[in-house]
Amino acid sequence: MSSSLTPRTKFSIHSFRKSFEQAYLISLFYLVIMLDVDRFILPRTFLSILIEHAQKSAPNESVAIISGVIQDRTAITKQVFTPNNVDQSTVSFTVDPHTLLAIYNAIEEAEQQLIGIFHTHPAPPYPSGTDRRFMEVNPYVWLISSTANPEKVKGFLLQKDGSLKEIELLIQNKRE
Repeated sequence: MSSSLTPRTKFSIHSFRKSFEQAYLISLFYLVIMLDVDRFILPRTFLSILIEHAQKSAPNESVAIISGVIQDRTAITKQVFTPNNVDQSTVSFTVDPHTLLAIYNAIEEAEQQLIGIFHTHPAPPYPSGTDRRFMEVNPYVWLISSTANPEKVKGFLLQKDGSLKEIELLIQNKRE
């Protein structure tokens, strides 16, 4: 039986794996910083960007990466990145590894840190079992909204003991 993989396909798969591994290694670097916050400040302008991104992505899940700074147990949003969900799925999301690597580089260049992951659910805004598994390796605030009502956003942080902590989400009318 002959293989259906052409040299170009094999190169693409190898290239994808290599970039995925690079993005994974960078994410391991970010894991050193385990967030321990009580509040998450999100300027209304950024909330509007997230809502618009969710509406454009519907009915599929949308995803966004949020960077900023931590001060006095408060995550303060400074940038929002809205990559495409390459899964094009109503129940899952994946960010292209090349895009993820570019986002990590932009966060580092801005001297910020990754503070949150935003995504939508077809159900109410609460972490799914899959979310909880990914929260274990991505210890950031997870902001979740429903595709049915993107304006309703809730934030969650997985604790070391495996419990979920709901984070107070503060919407500010202007960026600081």
